[in-house]
Amino acid sequence: MKDVSLKLDFNERADSTPAWLSAFALNSDELWRYPDRTALEQQLATDLQLPPSAVLLTNGGDESIELLYKLCKLTDQSLLVPEPCFSQYTHNQKIWQNDTIFVPANEDLSIDTQAITAAMKPNQWVILTRPNNPTGEFLESGRLLELIKAASQVGAKVFLDEAYVEFANEGEGIDYAAHQNLVTLRTFSKAFGLAGARIGYVFGQPELIAEFRRLAMPFNVSRANLQLATAAWQARDEVSVYCQRIAENRTQIAQFLDKNGLQPFPSRGNFLLFQTNPRQKILFDRVMKKSGIQIKTELADLPNAVRLTIPENTTALMNALQLILDPQLLAFDMDGVLIDTTASYDECIRQTVATLTPQQVTQQDIEKVRAKGGFNNDWVLCAELIKQTGNAVDFDTVVSTFQSIYLGTAEQPGLVSQEKNLLLDPMRQRVFKSSTYRTAVVTGRPRAEAEQGTAQLDINPNELVSADDVSQQKPDPQGLLQVMRDTAAERAWYCGDTVDDMQAGQAAGCVCIGIGAKTTQAKNNLFQAGADVVLENINQLETLL
Repeated sequence: MKDVSLKLDFNERADSTPAWLSAFALNSDELWRYPDRTALEQQLATDLQLPPSAVLLTNGGDESIELLYKLCKLTDQSLLVPEPCFSQYTHNQKIWQNDTIFVPANEDLSIDTQAITAAMKPNQWVILTRPNNPTGEFLESGRLLELIKAASQVGAKVFLDEAYVEFANEGEGIDYAAHQNLVTLRTFSKAFGLAGARIGYVFGQPELIAEFRRLAMPFNVSRANLQLATAAWQARDEVSVYCQRIAENRTQIAQFLDKNGLQPFPSRGNFLLFQTNPRQKILFDRVMKKSGIQIKTELADLPNAVRLTIPENTTALMNALQLILDPQLLAFDMDGVLIDTTASYDECIRQTVATLTPQQVTQQDIEKVRAKGGFNNDWVLCAELIKQTGNAVDFDTVVSTFQSIYLGTAEQPGLVSQEKNLLLDPMRQRVFKSSTYRTAVVTGRPRAEAEQGTAQLDINPNELVSADDVSQQKPDPQGLLQVMRDTAAERAWYCGDTVDDMQAGQAAGCVCIGIGAKTTQAKNNLFQAGADVVLENINQLETLL
């Protein structure tokens, strides 16, 4: 897998450096002195049209949240937290063990504002987040004001987390200074691109902010980081342009996801969240990693969710998304994938060894050799098993014996008659009987037997590559590269059941779908060989399309 070149899992500014930062020069003259937050706090208060002492700088937004929990613990105030919520809220709850009510989300993951209002009580802090993390939901000003007013009426306060608000493109905001029960969190980590500098701030009525200030460390933000934050604040116009670009990219990616069967949550942050199924989530995770992209696939209480940060340049992300969601070619191995050959080819191997040697081999022996790789051709595999018995038989004899048992005679039907289709009709119709996908079969069978197999399956793939059509067998990618070239497919999936199939698919740049692993070890072998996901049978491919 590639080294991570695009980190889209923590909602940082993922792929570009702010222009203002290139002109930034650190003034080291007074680094020997303890830092003083006052000048920047007053500048923020002035620009936000807030009273003096209404702003407190913190060590990232995380410190602001910790101060809230600390304050509630020391003053015996409770908390009301809508779900789903940012992990720092659940993290601090585990540490501080506050009196906290978590309000479950609506079925569509939107916050349940009616339940929140009903659960409000005196001496309580109500946490509201807009845009919400991890969904991106944005409480419009009217609804937000209703909740702030409702909290005020019962004697509760509101802690408003606006870490992502710059990406929301809100037309007209609220009058923050007008509310006696409101404290708002913001940060320089997201839109301003300073996640590594750890600078956040809270603002509200000076009396409320004084409670937070009392609990904060006196030198919680370094002089160097104060300089960075000051320069960033002065570049707000540039940051606004960047946020607009991210919003446009967010719309582009959301439309692509929706077009391809996924419904991202309506987001106003610099990220998108969508629900998928367990197999497709594994596919997303592994294909993205192979593309050098890190996304978020582990979200508490959302086992099938994926969240990805929106980059400024979407090319690499869109290429990976297209590979996952919009393949141009679906290619398949035949044996063990489309046709069950346990009673034909595998039994033929056992009978050939028994005919040419005094030894017997088991299915486990066959699978053990296959797992090594390099034995995609059953004649070669059979010859290897005979060699392992300590017997010497020339390869032509192995082939002729194998073929006579497999094909049979006029008097004695061959084992080919025992083959059963694994491909069920719904999947056959979905893939091979529609014009949605280009299709190919790339198999180690000889041409005549490959054509017999497609006839048995009642499929007519756009391309059929047999052992007779290539000079190099799998794990060499020759056959796959040939069909990709012939079909002009840049995005291909390959479904196979062996280590050789996965290695060939990986070498060809395909999404690799492992099929039919019956044991944990067999499944792990396919993953180690390059599988992006492993299915129990080919008909489960429906869950990925």
